[in-house]
Amino acid sequence: MKITFILFIFYSFLYPVVMEQGEFYKEKQELVLLKQELNDFYDKKEALYQQQKKDVEDILSKIEKRKKEIEDIRDENQKIKDEITRTVVDRTITTYDKMKVKVALDIFNTMIADGKINEVFDIMIRLKQKRILVLLKKFNVETKTILMDKMKKYEYERKQKEK
Repeated sequence: MKITFILFIFYSFLYPVVMEQGEFYKEKQELVLLKQELNDFYDKKEALYQQQKKDVEDILSKIEKRKKEIEDIRDENQKIKDEITRTVVDRTITTYDKMKVKVALDIFNTMIADGKINEVFDIMIRLKQKRILVLLKKFNVETKTILMDKMKKYEYERKQKEK
């Protein structure tokens, strides 16, 4: 009976310890499974993120490529526009150079009356020197003064740029 009693006490004492260890083992296994599920979830989300990041980078790359193409086209169009403008200006200047002084003077006076003295100046600075002098002699004093001042300023700025 003593042995039974001792075994009973021993069993009563050890059973909760063994039971606790079993419960801890079960909880530990649940934690391991939960950790594995979280790792799997994280890995899936990371893979999805990397794929989306790659997609966005591809889209950005395509946008940059299209932007470059558009800039190239814009630059090419600007060159064409500049060439056309240069051609038109050259023809206009040639026309004014060949025009009779009285006709050119009438056109310029009309333009000045309409407030387009800057346009007259732009045309005049491109004319031949001799033609400019002849036209300046024919303008009234006020117009002559304004145009001469603009020409002095233009020459000064041109010389400053050359330095």
